[in-house]
Amino acid sequence: MKANLILALALSVPLLSACGGGGGDGSNPSAFTESSLCPPSSDYNTVYTGGTGSGELVKLQLDTTKMTWQLTYVESPVPRTTSTVTPTRAGTIDSGTLTQETTLPTTKQNICTYRLNGASLDPSRPARIFVGFGVAGGTIPGKEIQFNGVLGQAAVPDTKFPYYPFIGFSSIETDITKVAGTYSHVGFGEVPSQNFAPASIDAKVTINADGTWTKCDSTGQFAGGACVQQGTNFVQSADGSGAFQSNNYASQLKPTLSATPQGKGFMIVGKLRDQLVPILVRTGVANPNPTPDSNGVPGLTADDESSISILAPQTAIALDSQNGEYIGVDSAFNYRTTALIDKQATLLDPFQPSQASLATALDLDYTQRVPGTVTTIHTGASSSAPTGKFIFTGGVFGFLDMANASSPYFTIGAFVQ
Repeated sequence: MKANLILALALSVPLLSACGGGGGDGSNPSAFTESSLCPPSSDYNTVYTGGTGSGELVKLQLDTTKMTWQLTYVESPVPRTTSTVTPTRAGTIDSGTLTQETTLPTTKQNICTYRLNGASLDPSRPARIFVGFGVAGGTIPGKEIQFNGVLGQAAVPDTKFPYYPFIGFSSIETDITKVAGTYSHVGFGEVPSQNFAPASIDAKVTINADGTWTKCDSTGQFAGGACVQQGTNFVQSADGSGAFQSNNYASQLKPTLSATPQGKGFMIVGKLRDQLVPILVRTGVANPNPTPDSNGVPGLTADDESSISILAPQTAIALDSQNGEYIGVDSAFNYRTTALIDKQATLLDPFQPSQASLATALDLDYTQRVPGTVTTIHTGASSSAPTGKFIFTGGVFGFLDMANASSPYFTIGAFVQ
């Protein structure tokens, strides 16, 4: 029964010639039409500024004529060298060649998807970028992480990440007054020095025109507490990226070695379809030395939780307003197509869409006790209590599922068609 439902949903996704960004009415992804899913070509004059699941702030450039790619790590917690924690790859550049994808179900999708040759640490799992009008998503170069720790603490087990999830935008908002509002906030992170313990993000965030803000947490060390500002005011980052920066940004889980928060929050606010799409990454930090480092991080510090999350306005949405097909990467580092049809959703492997064993079917509830938040249960679940939630903005969604509390699931998807 479940397999039949999954296959039916996969085959019945509307084939709407549209893509995530670039115009439209700002409320319904299916209302925006284009003759193709992405621009006919791109060069390095188009820069996608975005965030990654590794807590990095990056700039991606693609030249689809020369078939090359370049990635600049503006901010990063990822060490340049295995068995160390500093320096990180912030300030460095990766580059390589592109290959056109050929294994997606439609020609339109293949034309707008590229393999980043040399970016993945696992040849059987290539890094890919899906390009749309104003948005690029997929994966960027991974890394092998390992550290022996300091004085028997803060060790990081040897772990190889073939790639990291990424979403970025060719146009971003740099005026904080235009970002002011109340948002739902969902995301996912990990703490390397705590055996990569998962950290879910489920909160309400209010941002004010002067950059002050508050966060009301449902998960993590602040769950159920007061709504407080968990970092400094959001201001334009000094790195020139156009992102907003908050210092001393609190982690979801308690830091391994730090009395006060030392991480940084970077909010990249994409502009898609006359709407704002805030993506927030937390960049963790570590300093294994006994004295403060050049950035002022105290000695013997491990506040290394890094995360990616999305904010969406707390505004009610209509039942069929988000119907369509979305594509992205999840917290398990798998590529995912999400088919949304009214009160049902199915998460599929875009490269093997007919494989029911690789899919997840969900029932959606648009009652919206919190405006703009659509709750979910797994199709056929024995309990009717919701375990997940979707939030939407600008043709992008965030989905957090807590069906397995010890292993929360998260994905961001951008509208494809």
